[in-house]
Amino acid sequence: MCGFIATSQQVDLNSILDHLHYRGLPGYKGYSKIGKYQFGHYSLPFVNLDKDAAIQPRADSNVMFVGEIFNYASFGFKDDIECAIRSAVPQTLGDQNRHQFDGFWSVIGIMDGDIFAAADYLSQKPIYYRTDMEAFASEIDVLKLLGPVTRDQTFRSNTLKWGYSPDPRTPWNEIKQIPPGHIWYKKKLVNYWNWSEVKTTNLYDDLVTAVENRLSGQRDVAVLVSGGLDSAIIYSVIKNVLGRDVTAIHVENKEEEYAKLVCDDLVKVTLDNVTDIEAIIVHQTPVDLGSVKPQIAMAKKLRELGFYAVMTGDGADELFGGYRRAKEYDSQHSDVFCELPYYHLPRLDRTMMRYTIETRSPFLSAPVVKHALDTPYEQRIDKKILKETFGHLVPEAILTRDKHPLKTETIRTDPMVQRKINDEIFQHME
Repeated sequence: MCGFIATSQQVDLNSILDHLHYRGLPGYKGYSKIGKYQFGHYSLPFVNLDKDAAIQPRADSNVMFVGEIFNYASFGFKDDIECAIRSAVPQTLGDQNRHQFDGFWSVIGIMDGDIFAAADYLSQKPIYYRTDMEAFASEIDVLKLLGPVTRDQTFRSNTLKWGYSPDPRTPWNEIKQIPPGHIWYKKKLVNYWNWSEVKTTNLYDDLVTAVENRLSGQRDVAVLVSGGLDSAIIYSVIKNVLGRDVTAIHVENKEEEYAKLVCDDLVKVTLDNVTDIEAIIVHQTPVDLGSVKPQIAMAKKLRELGFYAVMTGDGADELFGGYRRAKEYDSQHSDVFCELPYYHLPRLDRTMMRYTIETRSPFLSAPVVKHALDTPYEQRIDKKILKETFGHLVPEAILTRDKHPLKTETIRTDPMVQRKINDEIFQHME
């Protein structure tokens, strides 16, 4: 949900904000000047569609919020925006309630005359900041409009080597990402998240709750059905456990026969007309684009159908040993704390929000993540614990098949060739 930018620079921020217009809806633009700081926000509301409630900063607040806190009512708040802005100031970042929030968020505001910005526990809604001035935003490129930038050659080298940079770097030396679970305040980054404070029940109930929460709001939510285990679990929970009807989206990936085992009424999406240049512009970096192109195609179809949100199985591979490498060694901490916050989740956020689509991923609910972190390696190999817990909801053919990643054929066959193409394109872009 939404996007923001804030700075102490003397610029026309109200106009610069329009570069993020696609992250919200027409008429839901907010701008305010608080002391020496300018705040700009575009809203994509789900809980309360009333403009007076959705446009930020609210008249009685000096905080802006991006994201969703689905269980806001259990803390006594009237909506998730109030929940975020009343719980966001730095003194309360250790508040135990925050560790019980089910959702994803980024917040930015003023306390004692100074600006602060905080990202959620996995940076599902990333925040970027400039190192040479006080400036923060939901995306990289909009921060380039505030002043000159230079290329980060380490980011470039990492991207050619691994397909992404496993750290807070961006393509630009002057622009960084706030690490997950951290707050930037008075030019310092401080960790505020403690996984030991997250409460769990059992994996089955916590995932079902996460799915149910992500069906909430005043707008319909579609679901991605890829043909793999993770999306099959999510769809089956929606349809067979919760008894809810949902539109299933399937992106062309040579898996339709498996997807139809889960749902025989699929909305099919092809990859026609998604170019390398378009994908790089949308993603704002030259990282591996094997998954970006299918995401763009899916986002376009969702908007064509009138949706503003989609539920996915993202995160399960990283958490529960779904990648081939997890059979050789325990890659979980690198997968969860490097690959998710610095590659997959920024990719999802920038790609889907470019077309005004919010991604909701139940596997990334904090209690579900905590279950995975607490599960021994032997129980995670090849998603053993997921299959044992949810196998009765999934067709046998999907339970026993090998993983088939959602990637374009060029990335699948020779990723280095595509990385060099991406790098060449990006080096000639401003």
